[in-house]
Amino acid sequence: MSSHPASASDQEGFLQSPVSDNSKPKTKNSKLVTENSTLKTQNSKLCFVCVGAGRGSRFGGDKLAQALGGRTVFEAALGALVAAIPTAPLVVVVAPERLQAWRNRLRPDFPEALLVGGGARRQDSVRAGVEAAIALGAEVVAIHDAARPLVNARDVVSVVDGLGGADGAILTARVSDTVKRITSDDLVTGTMDRDGLRLALTPQVVRVACLLKAWETAGGNSEWTDESALLENAGMRVRSVVARHPNPKITTPSDLHEIRALVEVAG
Repeated sequence: MSSHPASASDQEGFLQSPVSDNSKPKTKNSKLVTENSTLKTQNSKLCFVCVGAGRGSRFGGDKLAQALGGRTVFEAALGALVAAIPTAPLVVVVAPERLQAWRNRLRPDFPEALLVGGGARRQDSVRAGVEAAIALGAEVVAIHDAARPLVNARDVVSVVDGLGGADGAILTARVSDTVKRITSDDLVTGTMDRDGLRLALTPQVVRVACLLKAWETAGGNSEWTDESALLENAGMRVRSVVARHPNPKITTPSDLHEIRALVEVAG
């Protein structure tokens, strides 16, 4: 697996076209990036921020250290990001008490990744990662949850491309089931139109300047579920980019079983 820059001296041209065959990272997702793919945001300074600082309370342990296709869940998620845009620096956010353990584990395949300690909440961990990316000179950040190890490299490229002139862009999934609106006592009051609904996934791509402004607008005591919600609250434009491949999140042990089954089917 190829390394990627994480030092301030290597920041020119963060976002470039995918590399040629002889320099592609050696990951299972490398072949998923088309050779003729060109990224529209050619001159933007992009940095990946992969967040894996959660306590895994609902899982019952460190879900990111679980085995998945010969690697850990964490390594699978990072590998997909690197396969998509190998030139982009990578900031990895982990629980502070696991910082050295993950540094030792990830160093062989991601030698130039910058590891930083996260906070009590997801949004605190995201902020720690983004601040590290800003220190590297990033102008655009693509924030990904490490608990989504099956994110497809083509989808990563699509959501980065999808930023366009918007303030942010998020990977989403169409809603396949019928959605009902209910009252507090569980009475159904209506059926929602699925055409206007999407499930939020990651990566979520945000312009750093917009994110800083959104943080200021939200204030220190506010909480938000994801970066899109933060930008929405600030009145900014966020574009939905529908994923073409499965991108499930591991929350419980049953989620991990299902993801392992998907990996086995994919070979």
